[in-house]
Amino acid sequence: MCNYRITVTIGKQADIVDGGGWVTGMTWRKSIILEQDKRGAAIALRDLLNGDGPAVNDLGYPMWDRCYGMCNPQCWQWELVAANSICVNEILRKAGVDWPVDGIPSIDSPTVTINLAIN
Repeated sequence: MCNYRITVTIGKQADIVDGGGWVTGMTWRKSIILEQDKRGAAIALRDLLNGDGPAVNDLGYPMWDRCYGMCNPQCWQWELVAANSICVNEILRKAGVDWPVDGIPSIDSPTVTINLAIN
């Protein structure tokens, strides 16, 4: 058995380019460790994001629009297309991951990456 690390990265670029051609962007990143006894949550997250289509929240709405995944023997990584970054809260809670209620900033049209790695 092993521990898992979940890293969530949310990125957003400004919609305006300045006079020098620069685009401003910000990135938010948070990692948590899942101990061995939470292996079921890690598997549930993997299965949720690798499903045939977007999972739905408690109200029946899709949590994301599209999800692109890749993996190797040490980790899985998904990039999500979603309307708002709050979808991360719903995704992680639905998988059974103990994630803070206010753990994600609310950002429209973000780039969301979820990485699940063997720690």
